[in-house]
Amino acid sequence: MPRGNRTGPHLLLTALLVTALTGSSFAHTLWLNVTDYRPSIGGQTKLYFGWGHRYPVDDFLALDKLAEFILLEPGGNRRTLQPNPGGFLATEVSFSKAGIYITAAALKPGFYTMYVEKGKVRHRSASKEGISGVIVSVYFEEYAKALIEVEAPQDSSYRQSVGHKLEIIPLENPAQLRVGDFLAVKVLFEGKPCPFSSIYATYAGFSTGEDYAYATTTGMDGVARIRILHHGPWLLKAESKQPAPDDLRGKCNELLFQASLTFEAP
Repeated sequence: MPRGNRTGPHLLLTALLVTALTGSSFAHTLWLNVTDYRPSIGGQTKLYFGWGHRYPVDDFLALDKLAEFILLEPGGNRRTLQPNPGGFLATEVSFSKAGIYITAAALKPGFYTMYVEKGKVRHRSASKEGISGVIVSVYFEEYAKALIEVEAPQDSSYRQSVGHKLEIIPLENPAQLRVGDFLAVKVLFEGKPCPFSSIYATYAGFSTGEDYAYATTTGMDGVARIRILHHGPWLLKAESKQPAPDDLRGKCNELLFQASLTFEAP
């Protein structure tokens, strides 16, 4: 019998194993889109949420999933942003002075479980408690940032930390890079360098699916370098996975932390 005709439970199990081994491909990614990454003083830009698997736009994010949405101004002042409750939770921001602005968001933590029931793969936004046939079960936290430069190319505020548990810190201003340059970033976990964090990067227009233009891993110092392959908006995603601690083993198998950073390369 030709191998291409094989169907049934063996093929299903193979597919499930591939899903489990490919990490967090099941998990939606959170990111922030910016209509103008380099506005002028007195100018405005619109911010809206990306959510899903296709950059720059995929799914809608429910407002009740959002735990934080802020603008970190030059000098460190934090301003809470109020998203429009419809669609992509958009908001408009005005800029009265020069400097690097960081907009940041965080989701409410939660659980996600994938399992098999009666031969079908099921998904549940809850822990694995009371569920059999578990394939993947995680506790997750997700964070997002975007960099906006307002007439201040020499401002080093892009290095500011917003205090997220997992965070991508650029070590140079992405707005000053050109195609072919490398962008060095440091990934922090609870404020300390995060070694062996997976980094995925892509730019608007690279793919209509969940494909990334560049992938690498942080070193022991938490630093990774991403080559700028194209001009325009970019999305960087960092992931850190940890085994579930003793107090959560009855609820999930591992912990998943994700952080994203969006910016524009001229």
